[in-house]
Amino acid sequence: MNVKLRVLSAGALFFLGQAAFAQTVKTDTLPKEKQIEEVIVTGYQRKKADEITQAQSVVGGDEIRRNSPTTSIGNSLQGRASGVFVQSVTGQPGSVATILVRGVAGVGGSSEPTYVVNGMYMTARQFSAINPADVESISILKDAAATAQYGARGANGVVVVTTKSGRAGKTVYSFETKFGFSEKLKDNNFKMMNANELLNFQNQLDFLGVAPWTQDEISTLSKYDHNWQKDLLRKSSVQSYLFSAQGGTKESTFYYSLGYDKDSGILRDINGIDRYTGNFGFTNQLSEKLKLGVNLGIQYQETDNFLDYFNTQNPFAAMYLYAPYEPIYNADGSYNQTMSAGSNVVEQIRTYPQQDQRLRIPVNLFGEYKIIDGLKFKSNFNGLFDWYMSTAWLKKGSNLDLTVNGQVPTGRISKNSFYGFNYTWNNSLNYVKSFGDHHFDVLGFVEYNDNFNETLAASAYGLKSSEISVPSITTPSARNTFTGNKTRNTLFSLAAIVNYDYQGKYLLTGSIRRDGSSRFGANSKYGTFWSASAAWNIAKEDFLRGGFINDLKLRASYGTTGNDGTVVDYTNVTNVGYGLYGTNPTLGPIITVGNPDLKWEANAITNLGVDYAFWNRRVRGSIEVYQNKRKDFIQLFPFTVEQGSYQQYSNAGDMTQKGLEAELSVDVLKNSDFTWNLHANISFQKSVLDALSNGQTERNLGYTYLKVGETPYMFYSVRFAGVDPSNGDALYYDKNGNITNVYSAGDAVPLTDKSPFPKSFGGFGTTFQYKGLDLSADFAFKLGSYTYNNMYYQAVDPLSAASGYNVAQAAANFWQNPGDTGVFQRADSNGLRDSDQWIEKSDYLRLRSLTLGYTFDKELLGESVPLNKLRIYVQGQNLWTATKFHGEPEVSLGSAGSTSLFVPGSYNLYTYPAVKTIMVGMQLEF
Repeated sequence: MNVKLRVLSAGALFFLGQAAFAQTVKTDTLPKEKQIEEVIVTGYQRKKADEITQAQSVVGGDEIRRNSPTTSIGNSLQGRASGVFVQSVTGQPGSVATILVRGVAGVGGSSEPTYVVNGMYMTARQFSAINPADVESISILKDAAATAQYGARGANGVVVVTTKSGRAGKTVYSFETKFGFSEKLKDNNFKMMNANELLNFQNQLDFLGVAPWTQDEISTLSKYDHNWQKDLLRKSSVQSYLFSAQGGTKESTFYYSLGYDKDSGILRDINGIDRYTGNFGFTNQLSEKLKLGVNLGIQYQETDNFLDYFNTQNPFAAMYLYAPYEPIYNADGSYNQTMSAGSNVVEQIRTYPQQDQRLRIPVNLFGEYKIIDGLKFKSNFNGLFDWYMSTAWLKKGSNLDLTVNGQVPTGRISKNSFYGFNYTWNNSLNYVKSFGDHHFDVLGFVEYNDNFNETLAASAYGLKSSEISVPSITTPSARNTFTGNKTRNTLFSLAAIVNYDYQGKYLLTGSIRRDGSSRFGANSKYGTFWSASAAWNIAKEDFLRGGFINDLKLRASYGTTGNDGTVVDYTNVTNVGYGLYGTNPTLGPIITVGNPDLKWEANAITNLGVDYAFWNRRVRGSIEVYQNKRKDFIQLFPFTVEQGSYQQYSNAGDMTQKGLEAELSVDVLKNSDFTWNLHANISFQKSVLDALSNGQTERNLGYTYLKVGETPYMFYSVRFAGVDPSNGDALYYDKNGNITNVYSAGDAVPLTDKSPFPKSFGGFGTTFQYKGLDLSADFAFKLGSYTYNNMYYQAVDPLSAASGYNVAQAAANFWQNPGDTGVFQRADSNGLRDSDQWIEKSDYLRLRSLTLGYTFDKELLGESVPLNKLRIYVQGQNLWTATKFHGEPEVSLGSAGSTSLFVPGSYNLYTYPAVKTIMVGMQLEF
């Protein structure tokens, strides 16, 4: 269910215009329908669509299920809402998505939006565990009029999730199941060598000191040829089940569901995820004045893990780097441990199992009392218990065990656990009153949030058995460790929201919130955030009545929001640590020094928007323009050498962001049997770094760079100038722009036109429905982003082949004779060099989902069949991708060992790849 507009390209709009104006036959349109007023969640309140004065996008439950992998809800938002950029962190079942609402949040810390599920604050990982089939709608709040009500948590946008609830009427039971498979997407624009190709290529590398293979050796080793991807990967088995019931009476309603999802994952010997979910919601109108409700959920999942690091212990690195002529097993059936690229990854997966277990129990209790007509008091309690246990079992006698323990069979068990309880108690008064044509809606509330977490980590060596993985079989040792910590943060808030409208034409909304956070310094604990917005429903004016314009609303808003999510607990005070100096205990300040002057990040947002609907609402949508002025970002700074090896969180800099967003939905055809809808959205964003702290104008972050007056996180690199066709030398630009064949890392410069963040992104799609047949297709795209392509860099470097690694077929296309063009440079003993030769455009267009289904209704099924509805469908996700990038263009996280998650897409490494999924499903309603 979209309530915003989605825009297409000029060509598409021209086509849509032709289509819309061509439909003139009477059978094309439905009889005049009774319009049902749509109620939309806007944060703490619900409003009718024509009462909204803020910028937000709404994605309905049907869209979420159509676009969502079985075990990850965040990715379902990709391409569905303007201003919301979504990328998969990895392709691992159950993984979270990187979600940026109107761009990156600053020059340090987290850009993650605030997630609110039925009033409960959640992390991205907690949000990702929600069963998509239980979701009624997701509202993404974007401007200050929408987010200032969340005060300290609103600066990066707010994702508000509403799950399904009971409805008065006959109980409706439903059951949905789907089965299918997933497989790794094919590598875009490159292919790895087979054994014969690699052996012959290595024979061309005598200039790198590679001893040539004889023809007999090539013939013998070529017989061992195998594909490491096929050895390590498989087609995953995916299955999902959900049973639900919904119903009630005028006085009480209920909704409950039970679900099970399983995805075996594409990595052999590793189970992807098993997840169990349950939800129960109940409301009861005890009297004319008193209403009570409860919503209880449970989510439990198990996930097998692997070593996700930038080395050949990572199976997703091994499948590219291992030579195809080196077998998995020796002739006697033992594991081959003599590979050039490292240890045998198949043996390691089997002898170093790792498993994560998670249990979450969210609960919501509320009571609402009608004091007098128009005045209600509501008390709302939300609690979330979160438990996690990770177990890593290094089996005794395994190759990795022998390597790290001096060839002595030892074994190790490591357990890391976490548990936390997060609760929010909100008490509010809501007064709604009309005086003739003047309507008021006033909400005031006090809110307290308490978040407690405790972690424990233990490792023990000396396993007495290689078959049992319990801590009691370990041997007491000085190497055994046990540690942990406890943290707690609190937030106390007072807030008020006032809504006013005159005849539904002229709307004003104002909000103010004061937050006190335990995370900030003693001198800056409190912050005040506010917003003001106005809207004009022009379509309700007499001069527009009766025309083709059904809705036309102008909106404007301005306000401020804050952000305490980037602050680590207790960084506002200096803490001490304990240790040993020899055998003597020590006490001293920890490496991170407290900052009592640490203050709030702030974001001042200006937004202008227009919502419209034409021709009996056949064409509808919205357009937004905005400017965000972000100030006082928080970042971790190292002290100078003279001050010692310490660091401190400080306010770091300012940034301006500007953008244009548009959404459009067009019902091209609409009658009782056939409907055809086209929809699209597009977003344009531009950010400029206005200031850095301490008078700095530039800051090098490694792969990326900050420079005042430029786009944040642009790349910083030596510039590649091509290949000299006369001798094969690589050519580079020096700092002054002169071409040279001498490589120097000192010639690296900021690349102001290249950033990991897209200049534009969005999605478009279509839905058809003819009687019981339905077809939908949704595409997602991004434009103008760049990624440092580590994987392709290593895959075409001759030095990799010289070291015994496999390489891409394109590696053989290097300079060999004078006059060669369109080739890679001739490598020397340093291999190919680090430069912007490997910074590639990561633009793509992807068919995100395609669904074909047929619904048998009661009329077709007949009274003798105890079903109200039966729908059968087939669904595919990530079916097709167009890109010039070498590899997977949808890059967020390099690997679990990388530190660039805050700069999603800055570089790729070897992590769980994106997958294509095919599912067959059935939905029953009875």
